[in-house]
Amino acid sequence: MPFSHAKSNQIMPDKKSPRTTQADEALNKYKDKARTFSKDFSKLIILFILGVLPLETVIIANNQELITVPGLVLVFLETIVLVLMAFLMATVLIKLTVYLIPDSFGNAGEQEEKILLSKMYMAFIYSVAALVVFWQLGLSLQNIAIFLGLLTTGFAFALRDILLSYFAWFILLTKKPFKIGDYIEVGEEEGIVKHVGLFYVVVDPYPHVYSDFYKIPNKTFLENSIRNHGKGRFKLSFDLYLEEIPTYLDERIENIREKAGSIGHGDALFHLGSDQDGVKLITEYKSTFEARDRIRHQLISIILEELGLTGAPDIAGIHENKAVSYSI
Repeated sequence: MPFSHAKSNQIMPDKKSPRTTQADEALNKYKDKARTFSKDFSKLIILFILGVLPLETVIIANNQELITVPGLVLVFLETIVLVLMAFLMATVLIKLTVYLIPDSFGNAGEQEEKILLSKMYMAFIYSVAALVVFWQLGLSLQNIAIFLGLLTTGFAFALRDILLSYFAWFILLTKKPFKIGDYIEVGEEEGIVKHVGLFYVVVDPYPHVYSDFYKIPNKTFLENSIRNHGKGRFKLSFDLYLEEIPTYLDERIENIREKAGSIGHGDALFHLGSDQDGVKLITEYKSTFEARDRIRHQLISIILEELGLTGAPDIAGIHENKAVSYSI
């Protein structure tokens, strides 16, 4: 019996390429911005019709000698029109360009940082509008400069700590000495960077422990050097002081090196050193931030076993670059 072939009417879903999806997202974003601007622009037109146009009509009528307005009132009306027009034009400029501020940073910062930059941009535009108004009212550029200097000095003294935090945050955001997820050391604090905020950088020294983190003020990064170990493996070390030198020490160190290599730590270095505290066995190894405690524990266990050290304190309390003394 011959087989019959039926054509399927099932429509396969369209699979959009990543480039098409990005284009669609950009188009939708543009439409949302255009819709928002249309609403805001409508409000500005209403304000112009109800606020500026009637006052300008009175001024024009007085100039054409259709009506008589007292001089003081006329100056007052002209000042109001000047202020309204300056800030209306500033508002239109802001509405047209304010979206460029967050878009220019891409994914460099969090949403609150982008909002702050937008607010700073708006404050700058309105400040320029205010300067234009003062200039049109007859204030000289010298008087305006003196006024702004005094105002800026007052703000700088009153808000110097906040301004310093903003300045430090802006440097961290633009120069990027570290990124989210990097392991850093600054001052006496260290850990993985979780968030770069307006006032604090959140650093987590133990990612596996919930709600255990530091908030380092931004100005600290201006006052201390920053050591960035990145996201990969970085160099660590610890010292083990020997009150007495074991016999066959060279052979034991070689055995320690072989045992460390057998468990995947072949790049670990073991060598003797000394300082004012005595002779010590220096251990240098590489690890990621998450694995550093486990690797340190393994290496210390190998050293204690091979050297036959007794009376050692709890090895869990050993930290990198901390001098720990053991007796044999």
